[in-house]
Amino acid sequence: MSDRSCPNCGAALPELLAHARMVNCEFCGASVVLDDAVLRQAGEAGEMLDAPELIGLGRSVQLPSGLFRASGHVRYDYGRGHWDEYHGDLDGELVWVSVDEGDVVLQRPMTAPANAGRALFRIGALLTLIDGDYSCTEVNSAKATAFRGQLPEPVAIGDTHLYANFTGARGELVSGEIWDGGVAWYRGAWIDPFDVRAA
Repeated sequence: MSDRSCPNCGAALPELLAHARMVNCEFCGASVVLDDAVLRQAGEAGEMLDAPELIGLGRSVQLPSGLFRASGHVRYDYGRGHWDEYHGDLDGELVWVSVDEGDVVLQRPMTAPANAGRALFRIGALLTLIDGDYSCTEVNSAKATAFRGQLPEPVAIGDTHLYANFTGARGELVSGEIWDGGVAWYRGAWIDPFDVRAA
C-alpha cells in the first residue's frame, strides 16, 4: 500500500501497517481512514504538543514483558490533565500502552463481559469475571484531542469516551470505554515506569 496518497492534499502517505485503518498525513495534518481499500479524509489529526515522552512513535522501548514499538499515539483530555495511549507491537502482539502522569499500564483487548452495560460505570460497581471480582474504582469522561501515526480503528478528534477502571484483588486492571458508536474492553497490567527503558 505504499502508493497511497492523502485524499486532502495528495501527499504520499507512509507505508500502511497490516493492522492500520487510520493514519495521519504528516504534510497537511488530515486524518485519513481506510474503508474497504478506499482512503477517505476523516477530519484533522489534532494538535499534539511536543513534550518529553516515556514512549515515542517508532522508538522501541523495553518493557518487563518484551520489546514494544509504538506505531500510533492518541491523546485524551479528561479536564484536569491528559493521558497518552500508544498502540503498537509487543513481540508480535498488538497492544496498547497508556501513560498518565507517570502511571504506565499495558492493555490487551478483551471480549466485553456479559454484564458489561453502562450501569457498571459507577464507583463501587462489581464486575465478575472467571478469575474473580473487580471493583469499579474510577469513572470519568475524556475527549480525544490529537493523534499521530497509525491506528487499528478510526478515532475522531472531539469524540468523548466514558471510561471506567475496575481493580482486582491483586491489583489487576480491567477497563471499559463507551462512546458514540462504540464500546471497548481491555485487561491491563501496571508497569513501574522505571522498568520502561530505551531499547
